Amino acid sequence: MVIKDIRCIIIDDEPLSVKLLESYTTNCPDTILLQTFTNPIDAFHYLETTIPDLILLDVQMPELSGIQFIKILQKKCLVVLTTAYPEYAVNAFDLNVVDYLMKPINFERFTQAISKVKDQLAAQKNIEDYFFVKSEYKMIRVDFKDLLYLEGLRDYVALHTKNSKILTLQSLKSFEQILSHDFVRVHKSYIVNTNEITSINSNSLLLGKTTIPIGSVYAKNIKGRFKKY
Repeated sequence: MVIKDIRCIIIDDEPLSVKLLESYTTNCPDTILLQTFTNPIDAFHYLETTIPDLILLDVQMPELSGIQFIKILQKKCLVVLTTAYPEYAVNAFDLNVVDYLMKPINFERFTQAISKVKDQLAAQKNIEDYFFVKSEYKMIRVDFKDLLYLEGLRDYVALHTKNSKILTLQSLKSFEQILSHDFVRVHKSYIVNTNEITSINSNSLLLGKTTIPIGSVYAKNIKGRFKKY
């Protein structure tokens, strides 16, 4: 499975480091930069609505260290740590980060880390190609490739597949933790399969003949995801 367009954010309290990583993500054909942060607390607020594929995370920050950030983080995304301090390496790999980049970071070393991220995303996608959901006292298998979109309905979520509509007593947030790289939240009530999108405008998108609204909070993420096309 080939993974392209790794959606990433940068968290680093040093503006020069942010600028360097921003240039690397721009020049790397496999990465899309969604947002940058010099304050990790601001990044946490962003992650409440958007789950990137990758976080490029500085270790040494005054408000919250990168190690502390990872321990608090409960999102389905990969992490590459960046730091000028080699003594953090052991703790970093104990937290299952993908890679550990020593500053000053050169572009070749950066692309090596991105290659590792691609491998992990591909492995996840190959393994996690379906899931089971409880509906009407039974467990129903749902293949990612057949799932068009998820719709939040108060206490329920409706899973719209190519052949059926499945209701389950769960939240959209719980599904964000298990859905594959192809799915993105576009509204407080909708998560869509990006492989099924036929067109996008400023405030809605089409999945075949179905119109899905794009919430203002999620619009920037959607724009970033598809800006290369």
